[in-house]
Amino acid sequence: VRIGIKGKEIQAEARKASNLVFLIDVSGSMNSPDKLPLLVQSFEVLLSQLNENDRVSLVVYAGRQAVLLNPTAIDQDGRAAVGQALKKLSAGGSTNGAAGISTAYDLARKGFIEGGVNRVILATDGDFNVGTTNQEELLKLVKNQAEGQISLTILGFGQGNLNDALMEELTNRGDGNYFYLDSLREGQK
Repeated sequence: VRIGIKGKEIQAEARKASNLVFLIDVSGSMNSPDKLPLLVQSFEVLLSQLNENDRVSLVVYAGRQAVLLNPTAIDQDGRAAVGQALKKLSAGGSTNGAAGISTAYDLARKGFIEGGVNRVILATDGDFNVGTTNQEELLKLVKNQAEGQISLTILGFGQGNLNDALMEELTNRGDGNYFYLDSLREGQK
């Protein structure tokens, strides 16, 4: 049973500046309409709510990780750059989530906004099957970063591969939250 509680809505003018690093799983297991395409649609909704005080970075991972976009202010040009990078995403290969997480935290530190919201947003189907899969190492990494004021949000997509227990434990240690998205309506929330 899941219980949803709506939090207080904050007016756009009163919202703190955000430094968001999207860490996107583009492994072969994400090649499904309810995974990567839904992820892109959901991030486009979020992007429309950001402004020039916010920064966005993009990291993708599959067999290896790659930085698609360094910290970028979301002015008109930055919004276009993020949108173009999202449209180029495609799924394929195995999953090395640990390498991607380390790179995402490095970018979050690079774009850190003092007094703002600094967050890594991991979007995955939860299938960490290559590379460092030692859960204790991952848990230690996210806990250390949370202590450094960078929190972790995990967005789970699709069915079958999700490891809810690991995702929730990572976000608990990472001072963040975990959501499951199965529709654009959930993505808009």
